Amino acid sequence: MDADVIVVGAGPAGATTAYWLARYGRRVLLLDRQQFPRPKTCGNALGPSAVSLLQEMGVLHRLQNENGDLRHIRGMRVRMHQRWRTFTHEGGRSGLLVPRIILDEAIRQQAGAAGAAMLPRTRAVRLLRDNGTVVGVEASRAGRRTRLQAPVVVVACGAAVDALIPAASDHAAAGRGQAVRGHLSGLTGLTDMLEIYTPVTSPYGCGLPPSYGWVFPTGSSTANAGVGVLGPYPGSHLTTLWDTFVRTLRDTDPRFTGLRQEGSPQSAPMRFDFVPERCAAPGLLLVGDAAGMTSPFTGQGIGPAMESGRLAALTIHARLRPGEPSAPDLSDYIRSLKSSYVGHFEDGNRSARRHLLVWRTLHSTFDSERPLFTLGRQALLFPDSFDEARVTRVLDDATGILADKSPRLRTDLLAVSEVLLNAVRTDWPFLGRITAMGRSMPTIPLRPALFVLLAGQLIAPGRAPDSAVLAAASVELGYLAALAGLSVVEESRDGDPKHDGRLANWGNMLALMVGDFLLGKANELAAQAGTAVSQMFSQSLATATEGQIRHVRHAHDLHLTKAEHTAILTQQTATLFALPCKLGALLAGATTAEAAALEAYGRHLGLAFQLTEEARSATGQPTRLGTTLASDLASGIFGIPVLHVLHHNSKLGTRLKSLIVRCPGTNQDIRTVIRLVKEGHGDTTARTLASQYAEQARAALRHFTPGPDRHAMERLLDHTLRPSRPLS
Repeated sequence: MDADVIVVGAGPAGATTAYWLARYGRRVLLLDRQQFPRPKTCGNALGPSAVSLLQEMGVLHRLQNENGDLRHIRGMRVRMHQRWRTFTHEGGRSGLLVPRIILDEAIRQQAGAAGAAMLPRTRAVRLLRDNGTVVGVEASRAGRRTRLQAPVVVVACGAAVDALIPAASDHAAAGRGQAVRGHLSGLTGLTDMLEIYTPVTSPYGCGLPPSYGWVFPTGSSTANAGVGVLGPYPGSHLTTLWDTFVRTLRDTDPRFTGLRQEGSPQSAPMRFDFVPERCAAPGLLLVGDAAGMTSPFTGQGIGPAMESGRLAALTIHARLRPGEPSAPDLSDYIRSLKSSYVGHFEDGNRSARRHLLVWRTLHSTFDSERPLFTLGRQALLFPDSFDEARVTRVLDDATGILADKSPRLRTDLLAVSEVLLNAVRTDWPFLGRITAMGRSMPTIPLRPALFVLLAGQLIAPGRAPDSAVLAAASVELGYLAALAGLSVVEESRDGDPKHDGRLANWGNMLALMVGDFLLGKANELAAQAGTAVSQMFSQSLATATEGQIRHVRHAHDLHLTKAEHTAILTQQTATLFALPCKLGALLAGATTAEAAALEAYGRHLGLAFQLTEEARSATGQPTRLGTTLASDLASGIFGIPVLHVLHHNSKLGTRLKSLIVRCPGTNQDIRTVIRLVKEGHGDTTARTLASQYAEQARAALRHFTPGPDRHAMERLLDHTLRPSRPLS
């Protein structure tokens, strides 16, 4: 053998693979057909996860410019429909903008320093196979052919993978795009934010693949700019599309009035045909762009490419045994990719292939604050700063509340996440991004499934049985279905009557299809957990649906009383909080009295939670489900704060009614509503009611003996009334 592992391609994915393998003491041979350093057509953007990995590898010091500085990026701005949305990296993290000629050389040097051997100007001609197992490569160097052998070959040569694996080309035909990139100077007003523009208007009319443009600042007056197209596009048309994008920037944005193009734009293919099962075969792994790990929505892929290299190295090191006659089992790599990237690339591939519901929904719901669209926008456009537990985080991080129970509960919640991922991965992989709790997540989000587990622990401490995991997963899917239902609106853009409604149809179609799919999966899991679980789930769902229907019937009802509104919340929301508590009690074998006490706890906790959210919304704060006062009023949702002022303060109520009737849409209108609610003490009324329901929930827990489990559930009540952080 010439090496333990041969890596074909010395870009970020290949060099990262070689670095980690060399660090593990493996003999690595790194091939590339070019001489380094070499330029690359790319946007050069690195997200926080890529920066963290570079820091762990000790590469950051090699990326500094002549002044010893790095170009930090705080987040991303996305422009659609003449409007900007901003996504910032959380927790003080930042990304970087590094030219590929510098980045690739730095990682390659680090791999060499770790012990990897490099063969530049060496082209892999074909894979060598023995009875279907890859055993090396045939390489061409300086006009001479050489056979290089190794137990494992890692292909990291990007789009050139087609030459080595023809089947990859056949598969990728529907998951391929193109990009053209250039450099601009003479700019003003640039910030530390990446900018994405979508769609880019084509001079050739409609019927062409979706497209987007980017402007990534490389200095105070310079930028890397480009256009990406999610599908086949004639080369001449692509150049024209680039010219149109640059001209539009110059004509519509004062920052670009004096722009100059530096040199000719360069084009390159993009692959987004990621399928985890296709990334491993006997003796062979695919990483990075060769595996199709490019985001079709932004074109970014350096971070996932590097991470796939590390995952590949971990799998190889764990499975490769020197001297063994058979090829190592590399299937763990497939499982690692599924766990790390489910929903990130697969749905993008489908989106590009069909022109797609998801892509069109992103455009048509860009202004919507509805939960499904808020979460989907974040997950698809800005995945590197997306917290995958956001949607299942009912009350934010509960790690401190649960104290010494955390390790056991984390294990059970991870089991629930595996069930959730398996339920949605095939049909709607995008949902995997907003259902899973990753193994790398250090916190415990207080999600619906946790109530199932906590209620069961209160009755019978110990590991959750399989039936409890299935029941918890069914509840989570039911909650996600409810979120999808909340995202359906009558008019586009959350009720803006000035629009003709065509844009809203895409969002409604997605919300309805996702909701139906999730409900079907939820019922399927509930049935697997047992007949009693299925019956309880169905009954609670029916009650919640009846509450939702009453809620819709009373939309825009200015005569709705606080008592009637509370009754609707009891059906619609409190039932969904009571359900997991009842399920936990059922599966733990609780007595009738214990089950009733836990049901009462969940019901009153749900009312306290919803009233606290209404108080937040009425004072201008986004709720933990991403809704706002503006979106609530546009949909005719009047919570306790608004109803209290309407019915208990004639002067303020009259002014508030006049505002609501004409559907407040401007920021000034919303500020006026907030002021009137505060003057009329509507928000404090809602918080007072929330506290009262929280005390009733606390009283229900007195049925149980004092101890750590009961104390944890009591502390959740205080956490409900004092949320630490909103969802969005």
